Amino acid sequence: MKTLTFVVGNNDYIEERAKLENAVNDATEIANVFERLGYEVISGFDCNTESICTLLEDYKSKINNYDASIFYFAGHGFQFDGENYLAATDCPIENANQYMCKRHSIMLAEITDIIKNATTTINIIIIDACRVSVGRGVQQHFTNVNAPEGTIIAFSTSPGESASDAGIDGHSIYTGTLLKYIGRERLSVEELFKKVRRTIFNLTGGSQTSWEHTSLVGDFYFNDGQMVHSITLPYDENVVKDRQYQYKGTVIDKIIEQLKTYNWHKQNPAILEFFKVNASDMTNNEKFIMGRNLYQCSGYAVHATNFIKDLSSKIQPYFDGEENHLLNGILYEIYFNSNGDFRHENIKKNMIDEVFILRHNDSFKKSFEFLGKILEPFQEEVFFIPIDGNEAIIDIDIFAEQKSRKEIFTDIDINYEEIQSVKINEVDILKSFSKVCQSGLNIDGLKNCLSDFLVAPEDKIHINTNIEIKNFSFIKSSEESIWF
Repeated sequence: MKTLTFVVGNNDYIEERAKLENAVNDATEIANVFERLGYEVISGFDCNTESICTLLEDYKSKINNYDASIFYFAGHGFQFDGENYLAATDCPIENANQYMCKRHSIMLAEITDIIKNATTTINIIIIDACRVSVGRGVQQHFTNVNAPEGTIIAFSTSPGESASDAGIDGHSIYTGTLLKYIGRERLSVEELFKKVRRTIFNLTGGSQTSWEHTSLVGDFYFNDGQMVHSITLPYDENVVKDRQYQYKGTVIDKIIEQLKTYNWHKQNPAILEFFKVNASDMTNNEKFIMGRNLYQCSGYAVHATNFIKDLSSKIQPYFDGEENHLLNGILYEIYFNSNGDFRHENIKKNMIDEVFILRHNDSFKKSFEFLGKILEPFQEEVFFIPIDGNEAIIDIDIFAEQKSRKEIFTDIDINYEEIQSVKINEVDILKSFSKVCQSGLNIDGLKNCLSDFLVAPEDKIHINTNIEIKNFSFIKSSEESIWF
């Protein structure tokens, strides 16, 4: 969906008590995320009245060329005589009257009027305002507002509340939370705001509750799988989403066509043909997609398997300066599928140790930096990102209870440890982990399972347990354990 975004962040208000610290940071990072999502971005920072007017005119003139629009504002907002205002930096907030408000602010009604007259089918308005209570002539909260058809209006606070400028990592609590969810793949906009509201309520002890008014009739996903193909990814879309790869009859095209058959009788001869191709004759896109397909063949086609086993040596001809585009393709294939979507629970692990060992070699530093950048939006799911061999240890806290049961046929007591939780920081991975790890193992088997599940080397995993693990099971409920 072709999307236009309008982003404003204001810190430097003319009145000293009204100055903010985080609004520009908020808007800057939101604009960066929107760019990575492939949206058109109109942005302004510390905007006075004149620059706000210029940006609004730009927004109005472009909106009809898009399917969806997003308006984001971070700064001071208030209501005066039943109207909602978003303050420009030269707005005299403490001593505002009706005329000053209209001349030095964006009226929220102006944004909804632009939307009402536009041809867009989805419109999103995000207001992170009411930062602090500084006003005497104005009320530092918003009055109720109705959303035009096909629009959701999201406020950082509920009607009558004010919001703090401080929060998470140099962002307000609202935008900091929004940034944690906005890149998550296939999360609908309404579900996203529900998650944001729940998190903010929890993190503020109930003192701040975000609020939305919606008249959406369709679904919208900020990240519908397109984030990975962004301005930061230096390859064409038809190799990033290689399901769309266009065959033009080149030597490389014919090789790739055979590799994609998943038939090792065809893959092995194709790999031998690839070995005959001079690396200097290949484009960066060809090296990238060849890396992807060599990895997907490895573990099955013997020539691909041998290539990965001797990867450090075999990959040398494919450097372009400090970049190795073939290795970039291999690393990308591990985490992303043929549609360019993150694999989630289906990360390819067939020869991952042979690939990850290269991170200890400075020659391949650029490729692992490339991987780290494209995995940034998925940090909540990827507990280990290979960088240079000096990655932080993953501390895993396992709480278990000593149990016993009667063996079915012999009536002999069997002692076991029933695992109640498996936590990394505050995240309990028990439910998903128990689906892929076999019960009955000791601590070494458990560590091996965790290594595979987290796609992390065993030497990066440190397990803390409250009791010794010799023969474990997973708890399913208060009455029943999981036995395989």
